[in-house]
Amino acid sequence: MVSFTDLKALETMPNLVSTTLQLLLMLAIPLLAFAWIIHRIERLTQRRLAERFGWRSIMWTGWLGTPVHELSHAAMCVVFRHRIDEISLFEPDEDARRLGYVRHSFRHGNKFEELGNLFIGIAPLIGGSIALSLLLWMFYPDAAREAVLHVAGAETVGTGPLDRMVAITTGLCRHIFSPEHLGSGRFWGFLYLVLCVGSHMAPSRSDYAGAKRGVMIFAVIVALGGLLLGVVLQRYPQFAWWLAVAISPLLSLLLLTVILCGIASAVVHLVTHFFPVRFEHV
Repeated sequence: MVSFTDLKALETMPNLVSTTLQLLLMLAIPLLAFAWIIHRIERLTQRRLAERFGWRSIMWTGWLGTPVHELSHAAMCVVFRHRIDEISLFEPDEDARRLGYVRHSFRHGNKFEELGNLFIGIAPLIGGSIALSLLLWMFYPDAAREAVLHVAGAETVGTGPLDRMVAITTGLCRHIFSPEHLGSGRFWGFLYLVLCVGSHMAPSRSDYAGAKRGVMIFAVIVALGGLLLGVVLQRYPQFAWWLAVAISPLLSLLLLTVILCGIASAVVHLVTHFFPVRFEHV
C-alpha cells in the first residue's frame, strides 16, 4: 500500500527534475558558449594571418600563446596524476600543423585519471583565461583591483547576478578602452599580448578527442551533483540566487576574455585587409 509520504515524494519529483535541469543549463550554457566563441575567434584569426602571410606567420602570436596552451595541459596532467611522457612548449611543425604538444598517459580503470582527460583537453581555455587575467593585473592593476573590490564590495549586495556581471565587465572595459589609453604604447602592447594568448587558447581537434574519454564520468558527476543541488533548492530556493551571484565573477572573466580576444581579432582583420591573399590555408 502506498503511503501519503510516498505520494508527496512522487509529486515533488517533477519539480526536482525541472529545478535540476534549469540549474545545469544555467551553468553549462555560458561555458559551452564561451568555448565555441573562443574557438571561432581563434580559427578566424589564424586563418586570416595564414592566408596573407603563410602558415609560419602564426608564430608571431604562437611564441607566447603556444607555451601557455601546452603548460595548461601539463598543469592538468599533474592535477589528475597523468604521466607526462613528452612535452614541447614551442616546436613549430608545418607538416603536422602543430606548434607544440604534450603527450601523456594514464591508468585505464582509474576513474579519477580517466576523468582528468576531460580537464586536460579543455585546459587551454582555463589557462588562457588565467593568463589574460595576469596580463590585466600587469598592465592595468587599478582596473583589476577595482573589479575585485566591486565583487566583494557592499555596493553589490542585493544586486542580481546579471547586474553584477555587466557592472564588472563594463567597468573593466571602460577603464581599459578609455580615450587616453588608446594612444599609448601600453594599450597596444597589452592588446598584442592578448592576441598572442587568445589566438591559441582554444583546444585543438586532438584535445577535444582526448577530452571525450572523461565526458561520461563527468556527466555522471554533474548529474548527481545537480540532483543534490536540486534537493537543496527545494528546501532553500534562495540558494539558486546565491549560486548565480557566486559564479558571476567567473562569467565576467569569460565575457571579458571574449571581448578582448574579439577586439584583438578585429584589429588583425582590419590591418590585414590591405594585404592580398597569397596562400591557401588548410
